[in-house]
Amino acid sequence: MLGRLEYQKGNIEAALHVFEGIDIAAVIPKMKMSISRKCESNNKRSPQRDSVPSMSIHAVSLLLEAVFLKAKSLQTLGRFQGAFLSCFLIPK
Repeated sequence: MLGRLEYQKGNIEAALHVFEGIDIAAVIPKMKMSISRKCESNNKRSPQRDSVPSMSIHAVSLLLEAVFLKAKSLQTLGRFQGAFLSCFLIPK
């Protein structure tokens, strides 16, 4: 949320500093599990229990927003390759 606030205020470098402190790659398995569990519960199936603890959908949403705003910040600063590469962190 701090990164979003800095981005909205126009402090692009400060926002980028916040976003670069987030280790998205480390939480991708939890994000995938959370999304799949949410889809299963929407389909009225019973959720499976796995060794990977899930995250709330709100937390997943905030992390995806952080990836997006990081890419936008890099783009604004003219670092197009970094912006392009940061989008590959989003889970498939």
